[in-house]
Amino acid sequence: MNIAIVALPNCHASGVHGVMDFFTVANYCGRVPAGHSEPLFDCQVVTVDNEPVRAYSGAMVTPTVRREDFRPDLIVVGSSVEAAVSADRVERTLAPAIPIHGWLQQAFARGVVLASVCTGSFVLAEAGLLDDQVATTHWRAGPLFRSRYPRIRLEEEHLLVDNGQIVCAGGATAFMDLCVYLVERFASPSVALACSKMLVLDGRRVEQTPYMAFYSRKAHQDDAIRKAQTWLEQHYSEPVTIDEVAAVAGLGTRTFKRRFKEATGETPIGYLQHLRIEAAKHKLESSREQTARIIWGVGYEDASSFRRLFKRTVGCTMEQYRKRFSYVTPMAV
Repeated sequence: MNIAIVALPNCHASGVHGVMDFFTVANYCGRVPAGHSEPLFDCQVVTVDNEPVRAYSGAMVTPTVRREDFRPDLIVVGSSVEAAVSADRVERTLAPAIPIHGWLQQAFARGVVLASVCTGSFVLAEAGLLDDQVATTHWRAGPLFRSRYPRIRLEEEHLLVDNGQIVCAGGATAFMDLCVYLVERFASPSVALACSKMLVLDGRRVEQTPYMAFYSRKAHQDDAIRKAQTWLEQHYSEPVTIDEVAAVAGLGTRTFKRRFKEATGETPIGYLQHLRIEAAKHKLESSREQTARIIWGVGYEDASSFRRLFKRTVGCTMEQYRKRFSYVTPMAV
């Protein structure tokens, strides 16, 4: 099976080389037990103009074949990092990939499987290949993706989304999860498991939710709503009513709710819940404070209700989150 990895300017270099390394390991794991003389995968790096590209880190990524001379069965589009962190640079970030839109469209028409890693999904979307399909991308790029491509159903909480001929992977290191999945699909589950053991990888992750952080949207023109956002960020731990926040904004309650949703993409209640969850996550990461005290400290009296909200939003319990992300040394028993 021929695999082309597309390296774009400002790409995540380890994602490009990591995919290459993974399929090389897959060739070893697939050949040794079965006694195959031929490798399962011929994995090559291609670029838009067949010239080396500079990755986001400054490292150079060099193509291994000319794109026009290689006929892939699978194309993996790597990320372009700035699309995830700089909405104001998205046009400049995506422009270098425009010359390969036709190549991707022709490959798709031939039945080639297309996969994206992280913000590589933006490239597939720009080429019109994700219209009316389901996609995922880096969680931080989710709001930008959703506003730019309203015809695409984005599920950024998922680490992998398989539409059949198009597979999307989430954040940057999700290339490992994508590779495990693709090897399982195009070789066998046993080869995929052997690769995981060889590379010391856990089983495939399925969600990005534990890694997500809430970023309030203030790049809008509604000063009244921005004032309300700032007030909520300062008073989230107190008893809060929507009427009270609407009064801070100087608006009637119904008008406030409508304008808040239009400006931020969130309901006022949803926004408040996100602020409280982020505050709880910070406490879980940075302290040994009891979870009940954390819940009360972020403004919730009903602990069981907050625990359900936390698990639904973050994808794990508060205790699981602390065990996974705490950077505080546990107290000696």
